[in-house]
Amino acid sequence: MDLISEAMMPCNSPVVHQDSHHGCTRRCFLLTGAGGIAGATLAAASCRSASGTTNPAPLAGVRSATPADLQNLVGDGRKRRILLRGAAVLSLDPEVGDFEGADVLIDGKTIARIAPTIPAGDAEVVDCSGTIVMPGFITTHNHQYEAIQRSIIPDGLLAGAWPLETYGSVVQNIWTAGRIVEPGNPGHVIWDLGRVPYDPEDCYIAELIACLSQISEGVTCGTDTSQSSHTPAHTDALIKGLEDSGRRMVFAYSPGTDRSAEGVPYEFPGAMNDTSKGIGRIASKYFTAKDQLVTLGFGGGAGPAFQGAPYTGWQLARAFGASLSNHVVGNPTGIIAAAADARNGTDWSDVTFIHATRWQDNPVAAIGARSAAYPNSSQSKAWEIARDRGAHVSIAILIEMQMRHGMPPFQQALNHGILPSLSPDVETNMTTDPFSLMRGAFCLQRALANDLAFKESNPGDLPVPQLVTSRQVIEMATIAGAAANRILHKVGTLTPGKEADIIVLDARNINTWPMNNVPGTIVTMMNPRHVRDVLIAGKVVYWKGKLVGWDVDRLLRQAEQARDRVLARINGPAKVGALPPGNNSFSNPYRPNFLGDCCHKGENVTAPEYVLRP
Repeated sequence: MDLISEAMMPCNSPVVHQDSHHGCTRRCFLLTGAGGIAGATLAAASCRSASGTTNPAPLAGVRSATPADLQNLVGDGRKRRILLRGAAVLSLDPEVGDFEGADVLIDGKTIARIAPTIPAGDAEVVDCSGTIVMPGFITTHNHQYEAIQRSIIPDGLLAGAWPLETYGSVVQNIWTAGRIVEPGNPGHVIWDLGRVPYDPEDCYIAELIACLSQISEGVTCGTDTSQSSHTPAHTDALIKGLEDSGRRMVFAYSPGTDRSAEGVPYEFPGAMNDTSKGIGRIASKYFTAKDQLVTLGFGGGAGPAFQGAPYTGWQLARAFGASLSNHVVGNPTGIIAAAADARNGTDWSDVTFIHATRWQDNPVAAIGARSAAYPNSSQSKAWEIARDRGAHVSIAILIEMQMRHGMPPFQQALNHGILPSLSPDVETNMTTDPFSLMRGAFCLQRALANDLAFKESNPGDLPVPQLVTSRQVIEMATIAGAAANRILHKVGTLTPGKEADIIVLDARNINTWPMNNVPGTIVTMMNPRHVRDVLIAGKVVYWKGKLVGWDVDRLLRQAEQARDRVLARINGPAKVGALPPGNNSFSNPYRPNFLGDCCHKGENVTAPEYVLRP
């Protein structure tokens, strides 16, 4: 039985699966879906918190829009006209221009007109004086299934084997695969649950809270590269979570943990001309309409689609109309090999390379303008290929700085004429907040370039690069994201005829007013609490700082219950061995360190611990 069928059944049905740890059915998770508050009211009231107590009263700050909040603005976005009146309008479209004060008319799904004054006619008028109206933010890479693991390893690095606590060992080995193998000896399994810790409904609620959280931050579109397609049911739950959220998304179909040798169904990646499994199945089941909000991407690489395949992963994806998202941390030779394989073509405008760190041909310590660098040239065959073939680049600015992927490659992208998009990557380590992403990009590029202005910091006498502007990083977070996600013809700018993915930012605020520069206010002053309203395809999904159609307090309880279920499974009976103690986490039972440093013990053995004074 699939998840959707279960969601339609009464809670006391004998075939609805009870979770052995918390007594909460799958239906509890799925009813708080597209039906929002109404659906949540119908969900089983017996769901309890991890401690077994009844659900607490809603917390202060949990924000759900009520009907009284909405001024008749909620409904079918295709049948309503809305006039956003009197805002500073940042269209980002040079043909349209920007306005110190203007109106934006939305007719159903689309932007109908932008002008200094537009007659209201039959439109619902929304007072936007003291606000900035602009395109919604668009990101291009996020592992959304990890949302129930938020900040689990905030001090952790990307790589390192257990008992080091890193993204690889904690998030990928323990929480995702349910398996730890001996470093350098993958045939020796140290601990194996015999199953993945997530069930499909855990993936569903993680996707849902990730999407709704980012809607509240003004991110109207993202790319989900969740590496948890462990079974067809897991994949279906991931997609259902995206669909139910009402957010525009690219589902970049990615592998999970293959336990087919143990009798568990596994279908990634599928096969050419086969709609019964893998990408072919989900393409034919979920991605058949041209105007839908959730579109298909693929996380497979440019090599053989699977062992022995006569075609590449890119060929497989393109056969089913999917865009391509590939992680490339270091390894510029992989880009060179992909280009050498004629099967991958020469038009890479459907490809987004994620991270793109450490692609230079030779070691460098500093990078200046053009190809200047020290002590070697910054020439890069991989960057030249990406530039010449029209590929896109997604930079996870905060994560790359924090997790040791390498220096975020803004200067390399700019030097090769590529406007990169921005991505949050993993909530296990960092926020998805787009203002933090923009501010990080703005400050890092300027810091590295500005440092070259001082002789003592520039032994190679490199030319100082141009400094990025506030407006340019806004374009990274809108236009470049739309182009990478292959939807720039639909969104990314405020252009009449495009779909109305729009955010309204509160600028008449104690910490941003008086406003003297619009792009600068957005990038250097604002944060998510300045997001007042959000529309996606003309539909109001966030209104006056509140999510529309969702019982937020219930969602928070469901997210906590999902986290607790997964943690309980991790601590349950194992098929092989027992989970060894980590360097920082609590053991017997395993639990992430709640109050202390999460990951630093054993992380660095080349330098002494700091001894600091305030």
